Amino acid sequence: MRNCTTEETAPITSPTIATVARRSRRSAAMLLLAMIVATPAIAQDAQKASAERIVDCEATVQSHKRGLCANQLSADDFREIAPGVSWWYNWHYSPSDLPPQGVNVEFVPMVWGGDAERLGGLKSYLAAGHKPRAVLALNEPNLKGQAFITPKESADAYKRIKAVADQHKLRTIGPHMALGSSTGDSIKAFDPIEKKDVTYTFMVPFLKAFLHHMGKVDVEATAFHSYGHLGEMRWAIGMMHDEFKRPMWITEYAQWSTPNSAAALTYLVQSTDLLERSQHVEAYAWFKERVGDNQSISLFRKGSGELTALGEAYVAMPVHDADLYYRLPGRLQAERYVTMDKMEIAPTTDADGFLEMATTATGATINYNVHVTTAGDYRVRLRVGDTTGKISIGKNGESLADVTADGSGWRDVETTVQLPQGSQTLQLQLEKQGQTLNWIEFTQR
Repeated sequence: MRNCTTEETAPITSPTIATVARRSRRSAAMLLLAMIVATPAIAQDAQKASAERIVDCEATVQSHKRGLCANQLSADDFREIAPGVSWWYNWHYSPSDLPPQGVNVEFVPMVWGGDAERLGGLKSYLAAGHKPRAVLALNEPNLKGQAFITPKESADAYKRIKAVADQHKLRTIGPHMALGSSTGDSIKAFDPIEKKDVTYTFMVPFLKAFLHHMGKVDVEATAFHSYGHLGEMRWAIGMMHDEFKRPMWITEYAQWSTPNSAAALTYLVQSTDLLERSQHVEAYAWFKERVGDNQSISLFRKGSGELTALGEAYVAMPVHDADLYYRLPGRLQAERYVTMDKMEIAPTTDADGFLEMATTATGATINYNVHVTTAGDYRVRLRVGDTTGKISIGKNGESLADVTADGSGWRDVETTVQLPQGSQTLQLQLEKQGQTLNWIEFTQR
């Protein structure tokens, strides 16, 4: 921490009573069999439909993953973040602030260090009936000025915290590691794997020693903090998955040093989108609501409820959940994809809109979950950038239509597709590297 979802029967012709009875029994049996066979399929379809979330194209969707590190939040602050942010924590076992009634943002407690006072505080908080999604354990035990305890001490503290969380059937997440640290700021201890004294300047050897000391006690997820560039975040997510094969929480992140506000916005957009779509990332939290000595990464201005440009972007960032469908007709922003390949997100250079998607290689694809209200022919308008190339629209491996951008700057291109009623996934395939897409508009003809 830096401070601070007909039956058919033969016609009956003058039958005897016995024949009618036999046929009635047979028909009833066939009907019952048909019901038995059909019921699982009907139940599965109903379950699938109930799991879907269908929203308007322009709706802001709250992310279950997205959180915020915050020392102090006012009622107005909570109202501003709630459309996109679902949880927050304050490095403490209980909240100093609470969202106003009707504002759904969840507090997640943390036991910052290994001391008895904080553990006692967690016990009292949970005993009062609070049911958070998880308990966070140990803040940067490898970094001087933070919890700063050895892997063995961290394991002992984690077991005590987990024992309390287990009593309330809650998950324990942690320890929350500083990715790396200078030699002078790093914890030193005898390493049970290396069999020698080690200065833990990198989180991985510390975590391996910690897990060794945990023995057979389960550690459900890893957690770390990142303050470097986007490449560092990409690398860290992949590396942590390869090393530990556990889901992860990124409970502090920001690019601490950015040259200007445009670079800060681009980092927030690209890193948040990466975390939101990464299947190995369960949750993440931006650092933080207000940063006194680094306003360039703050989500709020000094005034209550006044979001910065970064804050507005953080709340508005899209969600990529597989159960989320956008209702058509409507204008769907390009960034509201469900999956994509060979594409990246960035603030748009178009005259209007928030973000754009651009291809990073030939043959890029991007998929959209849509819910068609009424079956029929739809005019599809795409807002495309200045790279010449074909865009193919398809579904279930079948091509529906093609359009071509002619490279004359941001402009609209259009075609017509036939869509059935209901929920479905459309795929766009873009021919060339450098093609950009701002939005897709569906209008029923």
